[in-house]
Amino acid sequence: MAEQWNTAFQNWASELEGDEWTLELDDSIVPDKPQKGWFQYIRKAFAQFRCSLCKRSWPSKRVQVVFHFTLNSSLHRGTVKVRGFKQKCRRCTTAQMEAPSFLSENIDILLEKLMERIRIRCYKEERPETNKNLYFKGRVEGPHEAQHCEACLKGFCNKNN
Repeated sequence: MAEQWNTAFQNWASELEGDEWTLELDDSIVPDKPQKGWFQYIRKAFAQFRCSLCKRSWPSKRVQVVFHFTLNSSLHRGTVKVRGFKQKCRRCTTAQMEAPSFLSENIDILLEKLMERIRIRCYKEERPETNKNLYFKGRVEGPHEAQHCEACLKGFCNKNN
């Protein structure tokens, strides 16, 4: 998963001339608590999950994705940390939290929106926001199941947005 995110991110980051940007997956970042000097972007997205025990898979259109980012202007280095919140299988009693798998088109849309935020926050550019919708694959049925959602269990999920 990291390679897919990094490849797409480097395509977008190459437009930020003069600075070198890196992206890292980080399950320790907390929504609404970026480190001092860091900015945040949060978005819900569509993703697939697969249980490592029973191999059942399921889609979710409410996967919370959190980005924290900063630019060290003097070193010309920027860092982005990203966390996709996990879900667990509702059928397995000993299920573990499974990482989301995002469509490449959705990774690209998430990163495009992130780049808008980076340009506004780190480069003080005024940019119109794009309004691209995320892609859904398959059918998403039933309500959001808070007891299987890592973001809900940690108090970070707001199923209404």
